[in-house]
Amino acid sequence: MIGRLAEMLHPHFSPDITLGHLLQAGVVLVAGGGGILGGYLSLRSDIDMQCAEYRVALAGHEARLAEAERELGERRQEERQFQAEMRASLERVMETLGDMRAEIVQKQNRR
Repeated sequence: MIGRLAEMLHPHFSPDITLGHLLQAGVVLVAGGGGILGGYLSLRSDIDMQCAEYRVALAGHEARLAEAERELGERRQEERQFQAEMRASLERVMETLGDMRAEIVQKQNRR
């Protein structure tokens, strides 16, 4: 047992390469490559899924933005219409006041 432990602590390497060594190297390469490929494919699917979720969220934001822009345009149109109506009403009021002044002046002149 102690001899075996000493051999494990101080290994002796030989330059011989056997079929077992080649198989072990192949298994290590295949396992490492499979892990890397599996990780890549898993990460790629996660990225694609998140991209789809972001596209849906972005489409929702764009729809809300378009609705807000449409409402803003409607409000501007209503405001312009209101201003035009108020200008017309103000003109009528000013004309009426002018007519009333003229009538008052005429009444004062008659006296």
